[in-house]
Amino acid sequence: DIAVLGAGYHGGLSAEAGLNGTFETGSLTLQGTGRNLGLGQAQIDRLLAGDSALDVALRYDNGVAVIDKAEVGNGQVQATATGHVAVTGSDLVVKLTIADLGVMGGGYRGGLTGTANFAGRMSEGSLTLAASARNLVIGQADADTLLRGDSALTLDLALTPDGVRVNRAEVKNAQLTASATGVVTGAVRQFQIETRLSDLGLLYPQFPGALVAKGSAMQDAVGYQVDLVAQGPGQIDATVRGRMANDFGSVDLAIAGTATAALGNKLAAPRSLSGLVRFDLRMLGPVGLGSLTGPVTISAGQVADPALNFALKAIAGTAQLSGGIATGSATAAVSTGGTMQVKGSVAIVAPYTADAAIDLGGVVLRDPALYATTVTGALTMRGPALGAALVAGSVTLGKTELRIPSTGLGGDGDLRGLQHAHEPADVRATRVRAGLVEPGGTASGGPGYALDLHISAPNQVFIRGRGLDAELGGSLVVRGTTQAMSPAGAFNLIRGRLDILGKRLNLSEALLQLQGALVPFVHIVASVESDGITAAVVIDGQATNPSVTFSATPDLPQEEVLAHLLFGRGLQNITAFQAVQLAGAVATLAGRGGEGVIGTLRHRAGLDNLDVQTDVTGNASVTAGKYLSDKIYTEVTVDQGGKSAVSLNLDVNSHVTLKGHVASDGQTGIGVFLQRDY
Repeated sequence: DIAVLGAGYHGGLSAEAGLNGTFETGSLTLQGTGRNLGLGQAQIDRLLAGDSALDVALRYDNGVAVIDKAEVGNGQVQATATGHVAVTGSDLVVKLTIADLGVMGGGYRGGLTGTANFAGRMSEGSLTLAASARNLVIGQADADTLLRGDSALTLDLALTPDGVRVNRAEVKNAQLTASATGVVTGAVRQFQIETRLSDLGLLYPQFPGALVAKGSAMQDAVGYQVDLVAQGPGQIDATVRGRMANDFGSVDLAIAGTATAALGNKLAAPRSLSGLVRFDLRMLGPVGLGSLTGPVTISAGQVADPALNFALKAIAGTAQLSGGIATGSATAAVSTGGTMQVKGSVAIVAPYTADAAIDLGGVVLRDPALYATTVTGALTMRGPALGAALVAGSVTLGKTELRIPSTGLGGDGDLRGLQHAHEPADVRATRVRAGLVEPGGTASGGPGYALDLHISAPNQVFIRGRGLDAELGGSLVVRGTTQAMSPAGAFNLIRGRLDILGKRLNLSEALLQLQGALVPFVHIVASVESDGITAAVVIDGQATNPSVTFSATPDLPQEEVLAHLLFGRGLQNITAFQAVQLAGAVATLAGRGGEGVIGTLRHRAGLDNLDVQTDVTGNASVTAGKYLSDKIYTEVTVDQGGKSAVSLNLDVNSHVTLKGHVASDGQTGIGVFLQRDY
C-alpha cells in the first residue's frame, strides 16, 4: 500500500526491477502492476482506478539517461515517454491518451490525445504541446456547444534566463478560436489575447455573425490589469478596462458600450426582450451587481410576456445604478393602446425590492373572448418586485364592454385528474411557463402580490351578449393578494334591456362584481307582467359561463314562465311556430343557440334570409329572401292565412336603389330610395 509514502497516496503496487552495470554506465528495467492507485487528487484518482501496468526500460551513460521505453496505463488512460534527460540538455517526448474524460466525473466527456516535447535545459529551452480532442463536454451547455466536434490545443513556450515567453497558446475548432501571446518575467505576466466566436447564432439563433473579443492582460504582485474590447452582432460594442485582485475578490473596472436587450432572453424566458441598451458603468469592490455605479439607458425597447394580452413597445428610459439599486424612469406604449410611465427605484440584487410609481394613460386591456376596457390612473409598487410587493392606487375605467360568450370558456382550462406519463422535457417546459406546474412539480399560481386598489367607473360599463345590453356604474375596492383577492363594492344597473325574438324586456336588476377572482360575477334580472303573472329571467354566475333560470309570481314551470315573457300567454296558447321560437330563445340564453332552427333551415335551403314572425294575435308569417345577383335581391312573404307578397330590390349604384312589390290581394308599389353615408 503506497499510503505509507504519505501525501495522500493510496493503492497497492507490485514491481520487479533489474539493474545491470555500474553507476556510471548500465541499464535499468522496471515492470509492475498497480491496483486503484491514487495521488490524492479526485479526478486523477478516477483515471488511475482499476488495474494499471508499468513498464520502464532506460540506459544511463556518464550522466545521460536514455529512456527507451516508459509506459503506464489502464483501460482509461495511456501514457508513454521516450528521449533522454541530462544536465547539459534534454530531449523528452511524452504522449498521453484518455479514451473518455467521463471517468473523471464532474460532467466531463470526450476523448483526448496529446504529445508534449521538452528540449534544452530548464534555464534555456523550449516546451511544445499539441493535443486534439473530440466532442469535449465540461458540463456547461453553452461551453459544450462551442467545444463540439474536433478541437486542437497548441502551446509553444520558450524558456529563457529572464523568464518564459509564450510564443503561441491556442484552442481552435470550427466554432471557436482563442489565442494568447506574452511573457512571464518574475512576478509579472503580460499577455495579448484574442477570442473569436465564428457565429454567435450558435448561442443566440437570432444574432448570427462573428463575435470578437481582444485586448491585453497583465498580472503582477498586486493583481490583474485588463483592457478588453468586444464587438459583434446584437449591437455588441463594449470595453472593459481596469484592475482585478489576484483572488478576484475585488475589482475596479470601467464597463461601457452597447448591446441589445434581446441577449437577455435566455434569462428572461418565456418573456421576450428587445431594444438598444447603452451603459457606462464602474464596478468598484467585490465582483457583483451590487458594486456597479453609473447610467444605463434603453431605447426602442419592447417586452412581451405570453401570460399577458398586451406587450410594451417603444420603451425609453434611464436608470442610475448605485449601491445595488437602480433609480430612474421609463415610458412605454402599450400594444393594445395607451401609455405607461414608471418612476422610482428597484434593487438589482435579491430580493429586488421596488419603490415605484406607475402612471397609466388610457391603457386598453382586452380579452377578445370576454372584455375590453380602458384604464387611467396611478399605481405604486413597494416591496419585493418578484412577489409579495404591495400594489396600491386608484384607477378609472373608461368605456368598458363585458361580453358574455355564447359558450363557456372551459373553466380553469385543465382536465381534472389528467396525469402526464413519460412527459417530454419540452412539453413540461411549456406547462411550467404557462404556470400550470412549478419546476418542482406542484401547481403554480405564480408569485402573489398584496393589493390595495380602488377601481372607479361611474358609467359606461356595458354587459352584452345572449340578448343582453346593459349599462352599469359604480366602484370597487380590491384588497388581499393576487392569489386570494378580497373585493368590496360592485357596478350596479343604470339602464338595460334583454332582447329575445324581437321582444324587449327592461332589466330590473344588474350587478357586476369580483368574488375572489379576476373573472367577474354577474347577476341580472329582467321581468314582465301579463295576465296577473310577473315572469322573470335571471342570469347569474361567472361571466364566462353564467346560468339562466326563470321564475314567476305565482310559481310556474320554467317553460311556462318563458312563454309569458315572450308571448304574454301560457304555453298551451302559443302556436307551433312560437314553440319553435321559444326553444330557440332558451338555447340563446343558455349560450348554445348557434345558428338556431331557423338559421339551419335557411342554410339548408340556400337562402340569404329566412325569418319567422308572429303578430300580437298569434298569426305567423314566413319571409324568404335571396340575392339573384350582386345587385338584385328578391323576397317572398307568406302568412298562415295564405296571403303572400313578392318584393324586388335593384341597387342602381351605391346611393340609389329601386324597390317594388306585388301582393296577392292586388296591392303594388314602386319606390326610388336615395342613400348617402356621412
